[in-house]
Amino acid sequence: MLKIICACALLASPVVADEFRLGSGFGDNHVSTRAIREVFAPKLEEMTGHTVSIFANSELGPAPEMVNQAQSGINFGVYVSSAFFNSQVPEIGVSNMPFVFPDRETAFRVFDGPFGEGLKEKFADKGLIVLGFMELGFRQLTNSVRPIASPEDLEGLKIRLQSNPVHIATFRTLGASPATIDGSELFAALSQGIVDGQENPYSVINNLRLVDAGQQYITESGHFFDVMVFAVSRRVFEGLSPEDQAAVLEAGRLATLAQREQAAADDAVQRKILTDAGLEITALTPEAVAAFRTAAAPVEAEVRASLGDATVDGFLDALEQAQ
Repeated sequence: MLKIICACALLASPVVADEFRLGSGFGDNHVSTRAIREVFAPKLEEMTGHTVSIFANSELGPAPEMVNQAQSGINFGVYVSSAFFNSQVPEIGVSNMPFVFPDRETAFRVFDGPFGEGLKEKFADKGLIVLGFMELGFRQLTNSVRPIASPEDLEGLKIRLQSNPVHIATFRTLGASPATIDGSELFAALSQGIVDGQENPYSVINNLRLVDAGQQYITESGHFFDVMVFAVSRRVFEGLSPEDQAAVLEAGRLATLAQREQAAADDAVQRKILTDAGLEITALTPEAVAAFRTAAAPVEAEVRASLGDATVDGFLDALEQAQ
């Protein structure tokens, strides 16, 4: 039976044999939590008899802490943005280069192919078994100052970003002033004017109630396509029976497919919620997108300097083959 319970006094305790604890910063109504609650948990409980306990809304702490908890085996798993794995698997950052994915289908052909399999091996080396790359989605820019229709409009704006080197390099190159703030602190930072804006998929903008934090303008830029990494502790996983390991992998596969399908359908719904709330949406023209892409082009050289030509060329080859 699925339990969604409080994190009280559990952080220091080890994972018990018949309970799998999963943490995330996403809320109870986010498509990722829904897929894990409605698909992963019941499937795994049916196949193994283990209990799945879900701690959404950052109940287990900031995202980096939840990643470390999964690595150490304190908790069974985590599902958060790929950005929070950059320190463990920096190669995943190559997929964050701006304006590279034309659509979600191309993105998942890349992540489900040899490129994604190579990433999974690197995650395993860091103590994490990847069950799936879920969709977080195309990231859109919001702010409280002015509409953004060109790179010049970003000049001087303080924009909150994840702790992602490629994201930070991109917005710095575009003329903004990046600030890294954990998602659990974002609402307060926007409300207090510590930053002018932020960038996230529509579902997260709504999930975090950023309309109530004074965000008035949205630029529909789709500058990054972001995935969530759904991963579990390698130490705990390898302590399971072969049958239970197979069940974890199968439940993870099914939940990932269900989440992607829900996320695609949910995107238009989330956008309408924001327009109904009165936010002004600027949809970039193809010419404007080209201008942003040109302005952000120097980022590739930074990524090559950081991750190496082999990583960048391997990703770009996978991207070309997926289109």
